[in-house]
Amino acid sequence: MAVATASGAAEPDLALLRGRVLEDIFVLRDYRPGKNSFVESAERHPGAWTNIGYRYTLLDVRGQGSLRHLWTTRQAGEPFFDWEFFVDGETQPSLRGTDVGLVEATRRLPTPVGPVNYFPVDNQAFNLFLPIPFERSLRVDVVQRLPQFWLWFCQLDYRLNDDSLRGARLFSQGSGTNLSLAYVGLPHQPLAQPPSSLPRVPHALESKTIPPGQHRTLAQLTGPAIVRELRLRWPTNAALRLRVRYDGAAGDAVNSPVAQFFGPFRGVSYFEHTPGDASCYLPMPFREKLELILANEGDAAADVAGEVVVEKVPGFAPSWGYFHARHQRTERTDGHRLHQVLYARGRGHWLGMTLYRTGHDHGGGDFAVLDGEGETPAFLHGINGEDYFTFAWFGRGAHHPYAIAHANDVGRYRHHFENVYPFQKSVAIEWGAFADLSPESVAVWYQDSPEDTTLADGARAESAVWDVFGPVAILHDAVGRATADPFSVLPSVADLDAGKQFECRLVKERFRSGWQKEWTVGPMLNLTYIARHGTKVDPERELGGMGHAFLARRFVVADTARTVPCLFAHDDPAEVWANGERIYTGAQHFNGFETTTLQLPLRAGKNEIVVRLTNYFNRNFNWTGFLLRPKTGDGWR
Repeated sequence: MAVATASGAAEPDLALLRGRVLEDIFVLRDYRPGKNSFVESAERHPGAWTNIGYRYTLLDVRGQGSLRHLWTTRQAGEPFFDWEFFVDGETQPSLRGTDVGLVEATRRLPTPVGPVNYFPVDNQAFNLFLPIPFERSLRVDVVQRLPQFWLWFCQLDYRLNDDSLRGARLFSQGSGTNLSLAYVGLPHQPLAQPPSSLPRVPHALESKTIPPGQHRTLAQLTGPAIVRELRLRWPTNAALRLRVRYDGAAGDAVNSPVAQFFGPFRGVSYFEHTPGDASCYLPMPFREKLELILANEGDAAADVAGEVVVEKVPGFAPSWGYFHARHQRTERTDGHRLHQVLYARGRGHWLGMTLYRTGHDHGGGDFAVLDGEGETPAFLHGINGEDYFTFAWFGRGAHHPYAIAHANDVGRYRHHFENVYPFQKSVAIEWGAFADLSPESVAVWYQDSPEDTTLADGARAESAVWDVFGPVAILHDAVGRATADPFSVLPSVADLDAGKQFECRLVKERFRSGWQKEWTVGPMLNLTYIARHGTKVDPERELGGMGHAFLARRFVVADTARTVPCLFAHDDPAEVWANGERIYTGAQHFNGFETTTLQLPLRAGKNEIVVRLTNYFNRNFNWTGFLLRPKTGDGWR
């Protein structure tokens, strides 16, 4: 299958790809997604990457599932590592190869597995989208091939609690340029989904003139049905907002400026025929009624037209979700509080997002909290922003159907067709960015409710305000071992309350600070960019370092004295203190964040909660923060 690249290769068959990824994307999934992310070098990680043969474990999970995406990049030249995949307790890996060997072998794989098996290596970005199934466990190691190397990046996306590839295995044979891949026991993978026997009928939208400050309903469709294509034509200088409502809902499921919703893309999800004439192919199922509304937010009248392609269906299945889209803009970033892409409550799965005006990608990247209000939250954290879109070194192009990247300002989108993010209680998506920017985003997801369940700006009205301090470098030796209690470098809470200031630093940049303020998003406090209270963290190497310590403190009020069970999630060593007594000590977790239940003793009246936490090289690059909330709703206020 042809794949478009920045170098001008042949355009792929987009209609074929739409048949493979869009037919049932609205069927809600229930697996648990995960992500491990790394930025590594011997300079950043003392004691690691010491010579040829050095082994490092990137992923070690138990359960049933599959690795769904491996992205990595390095400088040009000889591969840094052999990648080894140990499935279901193997002592010898059944799948092994270099980055370039694995990617090239996918090109020769005769079985169509993903929407596409192969992406060319473009600008040193290696993408492996072939699923690697496992029944009981998966361990992924890299083994150093060179005596030394410069910077190396990696992200692995996987899923657990999923039996969709039960009995399948992926094996390799040979090595280097002779590496070959083969599946055993793989369920039948059709080149395209079987076409529905139900007709898909185009309906022209009534052409209308919308005066400034007014809105018009372009269509009222009756269901049950699925809108398979929404095409609009509008003046490119108009400021129009698209709103979609389903089944008598009180709020809009889709709410976005038209230009940002469609974007300048020519891909599987969105396709710009000409400027001011674009289609959205993400399906929109509904039970009884769909209302399509355009509002004119400009100062001149706008003539609009278009069409929808509608598939009438016998019914709206219980497993289906409604299509949602939400535009958000941060008027001005401060560098330490992230741009809120989405915060919604309910059940569904997040498909992805479009971003505009995000600035230099080393300013931050993606972070997701799934089910922060549930019993088992999941955390997915990337590295630099450019890498989220499957490219590297500020690459541009198209990796259909997953991503298109034009430029930071012009627009980029990433849709996780290989591994959507299911959620049962809530979804919170944030994007880190340098200060003094105005980023915009359009999140797209499917949800079991037609209502608007989003909360603006990370639910600021419900946020908890914490006093925060850091980062302070942890003392360590030449092989990366802490030479003292990692929390001993922190000042006392009493000294900070007295207004004293202390040195904070990253790798080279330093500043003096006392208490600062940060707000949670739901129950999650994100301190990844806390240093930007005193520095811009420029250049990107300032996000490195062997380990740092932080402090966070808030007060809560309890009506009566009692012990409250609380969920606490973290990935690096952390402590929790209540009214001067330590009640929890947690160690580093291998595969990123894990959640535990702690017993929080509260006295009647005001209580002080202090969290001492660290950030080490782990399975979530440079992520700093924690989740803390009572398991019941009556814990505190």
